[in-house]
Amino acid sequence: MVYLYFNMKNHIKWSASEFEYYNKEKSWFIIAGIFAGILFLWALFTKNILFALLVGLGYFSIIVHGLKKPKNIDLAITPKGVQIEKTVYPFDNLKSFWIFYDPDGSKEISLRSKKTIMPYIKIPLGSQNPAEIRKILIKYLPERKHTESLIDNISKGLRF
Repeated sequence: MVYLYFNMKNHIKWSASEFEYYNKEKSWFIIAGIFAGILFLWALFTKNILFALLVGLGYFSIIVHGLKKPKNIDLAITPKGVQIEKTVYPFDNLKSFWIFYDPDGSKEISLRSKKTIMPYIKIPLGSQNPAEIRKILIKYLPERKHTESLIDNISKGLRF
């Protein structure tokens, strides 16, 4: 659910779900459990306790994330930068932007950061008009095509 709060030439605020939620059936968890179980048994068979622990932690993380419901987050583009909740990413710390738009699916802004630890920042657009967002961002950042990472493609395929 997205709510448009404020919009003028250089400023826009909205609220959107922090991620797309897909309702998972019991079979999703069973298949993940079988896969984790096979890896866990393989780790025990090869006497690799560290790998067995990593498989267990990984499975637990997937289950927790799979059950988590998204919360609504407040987003804004201001003359100072892009704001997600209370964190502001100044335009001086960003290299470029790209808007991923799938008419039948998700819409999100990809910001390329100058930081090596967090090179991309993904922001959901919800029901915002991508052309309107582009008009504002183009005033502050160059538009350069970003490619989706392998992790993004895998998570969309598995519908986390």
